Amino acid sequence: MEIEAQTIEAIWRALQKPAPATSRRANTMDERIAASGWASAVDLEDYLLSHDRRLDPPAVVDPKVLAGALGLPYRSVFPRPQRRSDDVSGYDMLSAADTAALCIWLERLGFRIDVADLCARVRPRLDATTHLTDEEISVLFYEANRHRLRPITLSAPHREWRGMTTSRFKTASGYRLEYAFDDDGHALWLTARSPKYRKRPESAAVTCPDCGMTYVKGSRTDEQMHRSFHRKRFSFIEPKPHRRFSEALDRDLDAAWVDARSPKWKRAEVYGRALEFKRELGYDFTQWSLEAQHDPDAIGFLFSDEYGRIVGACSFRPQDGERERPWRLDWIWICPDARRLGQLDRHWDRFRQRFGIFDVEHPVSDAMRAFLRKRGSANLLR
Repeated sequence: MEIEAQTIEAIWRALQKPAPATSRRANTMDERIAASGWASAVDLEDYLLSHDRRLDPPAVVDPKVLAGALGLPYRSVFPRPQRRSDDVSGYDMLSAADTAALCIWLERLGFRIDVADLCARVRPRLDATTHLTDEEISVLFYEANRHRLRPITLSAPHREWRGMTTSRFKTASGYRLEYAFDDDGHALWLTARSPKYRKRPESAAVTCPDCGMTYVKGSRTDEQMHRSFHRKRFSFIEPKPHRRFSEALDRDLDAAWVDARSPKWKRAEVYGRALEFKRELGYDFTQWSLEAQHDPDAIGFLFSDEYGRIVGACSFRPQDGERERPWRLDWIWICPDARRLGQLDRHWDRFRQRFGIFDVEHPVSDAMRAFLRKRGSANLLR
C-alpha cells in the first residue's frame, strides 16, 4: 500500500517503543460501536488510544487518511428520526465492520491491538447475510487468522533517491519488521510479517482423471468444490440403490416415466443422466430441463436394475409436422457397468406401445445400431 514517507517513518519509530501491557480491561467502546454500527473519526481515535498509545492519532496514524488508503469509506450517518418530518444532523462515520478491519490491519503492522470483543459483537449481523466484503470476512475469521495473515508492505510514493539502508526489528508480540530508507533518511518501505504466518505451497491447476474437473490443488475452496462435483457426478456414473425410486416403483410400475407433472427429484435424476450424455458425446447443451415449464412436452424414462439403482435415463420428444412418426427418441444414457445388459431391450416394447413408430435421433452409437438391426427396427434411423 502506498502511503507518505513521513507516516512510514513515524510508524517505524512508534513500533520500536516499548509495547503497552498485554491485558486490557473491557472496552465500553466495543459495545457502543457494535450497537450503533458506526464509529466517528473522534471515536476511532479514542478507540485506538485505548488499545495502543503508540498509535498517537493523528500524529503517528491518522485514522481517516489510513481508512482512505485502505478503501474504507466514511459515510454520512444520521440518528434515527422519530418522524419523517424531523430534522437530523449527520456525521461522517466508519461502519463497525470497517472499524474492526482497520484495527486488524494495524495489528498486522505490529501494534498491540485486540478487537476480539468488537468482532464478536459485530459477527451476529454478518451471520444474517449471504454475501460479505473483504473487511467483513476479516471480522468473521479474526480469531482464526490472528497473527497468521500474510506480510503487508507500506511503500512511499515514487521519487528520486540514492543509497538504501535496511533495518530490522522484532516486536514483543513477535512481528518481524523490515524498514528501508535512503541516504537522506527518508523512508522507502516498511514490511511487517506476522509471527505465525506460514507461506502456503504454490498452487497448481490439476484435472481429475475420473470426473474431469479442473481445480486448484491446495485451495481449500477449490478442493471442496471438486469433492462435491466428483461425488455428485459419480452418483450417476456409479449409482447406489435409490430407496425413494424403489418405493415409487413398488407402488406404481409407471413411476419410471417422468414428465412435466413429475416431482422435481425425478426430473433431477433424468437431468443428471442427460448431463452425462452431453459430456460423453461432446454436446454444447443438455437435452433436458430441470424446470418443467421450460420443456413441458419432453417425456423421460428412468432405467433401474434388480438392486434398486437408477442406472440410466432416456427422453422422448414430439416432432412438429411429423404425422407418421410424431415422436423421436432424443437421447439415451446408461451408466458404464449396466451397458449391454439388456436394459433397453426389456423396455423397448413398452416404448413402442406408448409412442408407436418413432425416430431415433443421431448421433447413434455402434451398439445402438446393432440393437436396432437385431430388433428389425433399423428403419427408425433417418
